[in-house]
Amino acid sequence: MSKLIHFTDVNPFNNKIQESINKSILNTVKNKDFILGKNVKKFEEKFSRLSNSKYAVGCATGTDALLLALKSLNLSKIHEVIIPGMSYISTGLCASLNNNKIIFADIDDDTGLISFESIKKKLSKNTKVVIPVNLYGQKVNIKLLREIVGKKVFIIEDSAQSHFSSICKNCKNTDHSSCFKKEKSHKYADLSCYSFYPSKNLGAYGDSGIITTENSKLYKKLLILRNLGAVKKNKHQFQGLNSRLDTLQASVLLQKLKYTPRLNNMRRKISTYYDDKLCFLDDIKLTSTDPGSSRHLYVIRSRNRDKLAKYLKKNNIPVQLHYPYSLNKVGALSAKIKKIKLHNSEKWARECISLPLHPKIGIKEVNYVIKIIKEFLTKNGKYNNF
Repeated sequence: MSKLIHFTDVNPFNNKIQESINKSILNTVKNKDFILGKNVKKFEEKFSRLSNSKYAVGCATGTDALLLALKSLNLSKIHEVIIPGMSYISTGLCASLNNNKIIFADIDDDTGLISFESIKKKLSKNTKVVIPVNLYGQKVNIKLLREIVGKKVFIIEDSAQSHFSSICKNCKNTDHSSCFKKEKSHKYADLSCYSFYPSKNLGAYGDSGIITTENSKLYKKLLILRNLGAVKKNKHQFQGLNSRLDTLQASVLLQKLKYTPRLNNMRRKISTYYDDKLCFLDDIKLTSTDPGSSRHLYVIRSRNRDKLAKYLKKNNIPVQLHYPYSLNKVGALSAKIKKIKLHNSEKWARECISLPLHPKIGIKEVNYVIKIIKEFLTKNGKYNNF
């Protein structure tokens, strides 16, 4: 295929969006409104409304969002934080940086989401926090998780990949682009943390993140913690972070925000097309996904993952691995922890491969990806066209 296929596309979907972003950036520069400027508050208010949350606190990165969330809970070194074995390092790094004990839970083999059965086995008198990850855009059932962990355990929802996702398994709608407006699962979480890394469904022009909550006390404390722990200038009450949401990034996000639900739906349609074409192929296992997922990533699994990835790249198809190591195998997190086996997480790390997915990708390009996968399977005696 002569046309270059992009794994993702961080450019605005059309010129109209780009023009509005440029204008917003120029106004911010012109007004010298750089630190906690008016667009920060404006974006926080609009994001909280769109995500059905009472409060939102912008910060510098998605990783900082998780760390600030933990810092707001007054935890001690003996307190345990349960995290899934399959996620980006930030999910565990925040607990490590906050000097909490990390407890790894395994994942469900079909969805890749944290296993509730594994959580039940890991709960102890020292469990203070569970961080479920909405992996690849699919939401964890927080209401059910709350029933399992009870009211004394905090739930911090890692929503870095799930902007405006919803749980729609029993939904009668065929178009899930507006279902997130009725989504209430996050109401059972104490805090939800988002990333606006450029490649996210809602991406900035650099790093940034946000935390949402229904709790006014946590909201007020987060406002202080993100600003070096200062209750007012030169009066620092807590050991906080220098993690304010940059006004320039807020200006970019403000312009992109309203388009995100529609672009999510375009991702869903492309993902469904992939599903329909790949579901009958031998050696290809699809990720079981709720129709309300934001479809941040399109991830399949293959026992011949490394060879398949090499073959796709050879044919000019960019692929990535999310993630090549389960978190219990990451030295930065596991060095001081007793070695444990996470069967499903480690299997996913060996088998997962992410295919190109973004709103701008065309059916012709998707068909080419599918064609090359079938070609690989045929050459390796794995292709069975039902």
